[in-house]
Amino acid sequence: MAQLMEMMRVTLFGSRNDASGSKGAPSFDPSRDIASLAGKVVLVTGAAGDLGRTTAVQLARYGRPARIYVADLPRDGPEEDKILRRIEHEAYGTGDAEAESKSGKAGGGGGGDDDNATRTEFRYLSLDLGSLKSVRACAAGFIAREERLDILILNAGIIRVAPGTTADGYEAHFGINYLGHALLARLLVPTLVRTAEQSDARVVVVSSEGHTMAPKGGIQFDALKGTCAEMSYGQRYGQSKVALIGLAKQLGSRYPQLKVAAVHPGRILTGMAESLRKESLIVRITAPIAPLVCVPVATGVKNHLWAATSPDVVSGKYYEPVGIPNKESAVAKDDGLSDRLWEWTEKELSL
Repeated sequence: MAQLMEMMRVTLFGSRNDASGSKGAPSFDPSRDIASLAGKVVLVTGAAGDLGRTTAVQLARYGRPARIYVADLPRDGPEEDKILRRIEHEAYGTGDAEAESKSGKAGGGGGGDDDNATRTEFRYLSLDLGSLKSVRACAAGFIAREERLDILILNAGIIRVAPGTTADGYEAHFGINYLGHALLARLLVPTLVRTAEQSDARVVVVSSEGHTMAPKGGIQFDALKGTCAEMSYGQRYGQSKVALIGLAKQLGSRYPQLKVAAVHPGRILTGMAESLRKESLIVRITAPIAPLVCVPVATGVKNHLWAATSPDVVSGKYYEPVGIPNKESAVAKDDGLSDRLWEWTEKELSL
């Protein structure tokens, strides 16, 4: 029962929903604390969803990078355009009536009268993290269009009750949340390193307090090729989030030119939680109290934004909201586990 309650709490609510912390970033405010990103290039995975889209909106509104790439599931051209128009509308208060009606109060921040030349250009990249072939194609498409990458935000993710596998046969949570992102990051590292020769270059890895639900040992390597059906969905999700903390730690150590941080967003309700309700009785039962302890997505992305822009980020660290380090579990702190993960990943991806 205790494990069941912990799964419910972390799955539905996350941990801290505070926008600050006694030892973290004091009262982080994107409008004040995001410095100019003029000329920079950003790529956000899962940017059609709540967290990723709001991250792109806030970076565009306050930082004004040259381009933000929205990397998300393959869609037809009109649907891609609709997503890009919605992000532009929410960032600058311009766009079509459909975008305006969907965005509501989360919409533009009064940027409609700004000089168009200073606005960020949004571009769509097809990315199915459950297909390594798709990940490679996404990376190749980006590299063909850009010579620099200043901020890579590995934001996309899933949580599911039913066991399943990716197109390549890996447990679904691990394959999508971790392995697809690990491959994308590794393929884009040369561009990030080249960018770092001229300016700050960063990778933000979105993990979760849910990493504390990982099985004994953190990651069950021998079971990753398969459904891991013997585990609870919390354990399957948890080991993928432990792996993401390990990815940030290894990238930070192996590429000191970069600033790399793993983050937990805090207590928020996103589309991922909404979809989980369809599969989980626990989540459906507790849904009525969720709004009482959760914060808006605009607050939830503050840790994303802090890690992407703050000069106080220490590379390789895991941060809870906002900018609070050293809260990960003992297994997530294990350097031996992250070393083994790196070796396993290189072998599986033939890197």
